[in-house]
Amino acid sequence: MKIILRILLLAAWCAAEEPLFFVLENNHIRLTVEKATGAISSFFVKANQCELISEKRLQANFRICLPLPDYQANYLDGMRQKPVEVRQEDRTITVRFDGMSSAKGIFPIKLSCTITLQDDYVVFKARLINHHSQPISEFWFPRLGGWTQFGDRTARLATPNYTSMSRHTTSLFKNYPGSRGLGAEAAEWACTYPGMVMPWWDLYDEKSDLGLYLGYHDPVFRFSSWHTFLMPDHSGLPDAWLTDQTSGGLPVGLVFSHIRFPFIHSGEILDSGEFIIRVHQGDWHQGVQFYRDWFLRHFTLNHGDNWLRHKRAWFTSILYQPEDKIIADYQTYGRWCGEAAEYGISCYELIGWHRGGLERNYPDYQPEEKLGGRDGFRGLMKEIDARQGKCLAFINYNILDQNTDWYKKELFKYKQQDQFGQQPIWMGWGESTFLARSGMNVRYHVRGSITPDFEKLLADQFIERIQDGAHGFQIDKLCVGAALDFNPLNALKPDVALCQGLVQAVDRLYQKCRTVNPAVSMASEFSFDRLLPYFAVGYRGSGPRDISTFRFVFPEWTSCQHIARPQDFNGINYAVLSGQVICVEPECYQGSLKQPLYHDLANYIKEVERLRDELHSLIFYARYFDNQEGRITPVNPEAQNKLQYRMHGHFHNGQRALVVINTSAEPVQYAWAFTHQKVAQALLYQPFVPQRKIRIDELLEIKPYGLQILVERISR
Repeated sequence: MKIILRILLLAAWCAAEEPLFFVLENNHIRLTVEKATGAISSFFVKANQCELISEKRLQANFRICLPLPDYQANYLDGMRQKPVEVRQEDRTITVRFDGMSSAKGIFPIKLSCTITLQDDYVVFKARLINHHSQPISEFWFPRLGGWTQFGDRTARLATPNYTSMSRHTTSLFKNYPGSRGLGAEAAEWACTYPGMVMPWWDLYDEKSDLGLYLGYHDPVFRFSSWHTFLMPDHSGLPDAWLTDQTSGGLPVGLVFSHIRFPFIHSGEILDSGEFIIRVHQGDWHQGVQFYRDWFLRHFTLNHGDNWLRHKRAWFTSILYQPEDKIIADYQTYGRWCGEAAEYGISCYELIGWHRGGLERNYPDYQPEEKLGGRDGFRGLMKEIDARQGKCLAFINYNILDQNTDWYKKELFKYKQQDQFGQQPIWMGWGESTFLARSGMNVRYHVRGSITPDFEKLLADQFIERIQDGAHGFQIDKLCVGAALDFNPLNALKPDVALCQGLVQAVDRLYQKCRTVNPAVSMASEFSFDRLLPYFAVGYRGSGPRDISTFRFVFPEWTSCQHIARPQDFNGINYAVLSGQVICVEPECYQGSLKQPLYHDLANYIKEVERLRDELHSLIFYARYFDNQEGRITPVNPEAQNKLQYRMHGHFHNGQRALVVINTSAEPVQYAWAFTHQKVAQALLYQPFVPQRKIRIDELLEIKPYGLQILVERISR
């Protein structure tokens, strides 16, 4: 008996001595993972001595939503589940669950998660298997709770934007941007991808010059969300965070989650991509290079030989407006293109050329008889060819005009659907009457699903237009083309149907068009990175005075800067500043560039294009460093906001060019510097002025609404 007691005491002592957690640690990060739950209870960043999980009561691991017929909000909270295994092998911790429970019962769901520490980053992966009769709608993983700071509470977040460059402006730890909505358990703020143009966030601690990258790397393009709760709620004050004294004893902190929407049914599996949390020096400019490297390992991005990427200016016009008003026929438009060519423009976007005109009768893409019919369309293409020009025909892809008899009788079955078989209706644009322009009387469109029959209907027409001589397309509204799609005719999962499925459809269209003409190229109004391999130019990837984050991360791409006002010299300068296409649309898409009203603008475009032609590989098809690697300092500090600058660089030889613009009506003097290396001399280019050499100690003066380009002199 004494021997048995001793054995039992020894076993109890050994159990008491066994640690309750696993630790992963290297020179950058120390992670602690609880054995009881598989949750991360400590995420310590060594470079700035910051503990991310400082409010332990909020630690989290995962969450699953398994909607039941009588209870849609059936959440399975990971912290209430008991893992069947938690083990550590070298740099990886594996956590397995077999069976999940909620207040509604026990459910046959399996989950295996891995947490791997690799140098300066952590990798989260998961395999989720559903054996229940109902589909899993939401999977929240990784889930990290208890964040109160990064470095300190002043750290700010940057997100990848569609029409503006990323900046660290979002204050999660102080001026939290979200609020508590109906049904939410706390204040809530989230971003979706698509929605964001790339799948990452980046936090920046300025005091330590340290960033934290949070990115999802998955070759399969899925709809997902970056989500935060601020527990227990927004304070209602400018400082959104409650304190220990005002929180009523409840824990205060962020819970971060990455949410996917797999809708896997019984017997189906979700194998996730990799969610990465990486510590890096610098802000998002440095952190995002990690994503670029991953992207280029998986997708081809080569627009160097694409003629469209080297077209620096377009002329565009809408021929036929949706309220039956004809602005120009094919013959008149051809004349306008010839007039635009006098100012150095050789690429033309043709809008409203098809039956019914712009924003009408989609997806009928046959040439409009009132404008000259198919013969007139072919003749226009030949005329543009004869002057060595290129024409992009404006089209949509998965957009349907719900007002046509065709839609009501047949096409309705192709619309994208939510779980209730419906779709929010908001897409409608009018032009020719006040009722139409104000949105009170417009033809509303719906987003289409991607099904074999619908895809063929589109492809057959687009291939015909290439056969008719079109050099390519500008595909509009792809920025709204991606969403969860429950259309029963689409065989893909809802989270990939209009993400991966849409990209694959575009790929097939491209290949078919290039069997007719290998030089076909396309631009698009798109807003997510997976389409970058297909579109060298974005139609709306810029704001009036800015450009998408794409431009920095993937300088192989650029966007259009739209110019309609007859004295918009600032707009042209902004196009040069960011390396954008000048898309000139006189009279708001209704006239020729060659008219007295546009005389000054046309000649300015011609001169700017002369400069950009000479400096093409330095400021247009070139690397884009945003506001990095250079500096300008106005002599008068009050003029700081009047000047803007951006740095560009040659793709191959490393030479830099600094573009400076003055957005004010007053001249400004400034000092300048290149900061990537010591640059003592540069060449100064500006419109209508001969180039000259300048030295680093020379102050420059830029005229009102002026443009200057400083090109680094390099030894040959």
